[in-house]
Amino acid sequence: MSKFLRPTALKERHSMKVDPIASLASSSPRADTPRGKNESVDITTFWPFILIDGDFKVLVLFDSHFEEKAHIFKERAEEGWTGNGCDWNAVAQAVIAERFPQLANEVIFESNTNLFLISGTTTSLTVLGHALKIVFDDDHILRDILFRAKLQH
Repeated sequence: MSKFLRPTALKERHSMKVDPIASLASSSPRADTPRGKNESVDITTFWPFILIDGDFKVLVLFDSHFEEKAHIFKERAEEGWTGNGCDWNAVAQAVIAERFPQLANEVIFESNTNLFLISGTTTSLTVLGHALKIVFDDDHILRDILFRAKLQH
């Protein structure tokens, strides 16, 4: 047996509770940093993910934060996981597929190895930002998601 728990067993122990987050999308408290007339940057609500809301709406995770979860991705290194932006893309796609399938056509994945970046509507990015923060903050949930995420290298 693998040193990892079965995904279903882990899911039972650490259920990812993100469904109620959808209702927060329109009322999310924001720590905005004014940029331009129509642009704000939320650097606290989804930390370490950053929501940039302006003419171009994106959710970003910079490579300086990849290292914080490198130990989780190293557990799956034999399969090719490294913890880069493309790997976080796979994590986000798994979250969308499992919890928010209605967002699948509302976001565009534009990540590369040095940057995780998704563009979309403010609502879709807010919902996804809350969900990804939960995943980032809980190693058990991240491990569980990685079992089902599809590597994209």
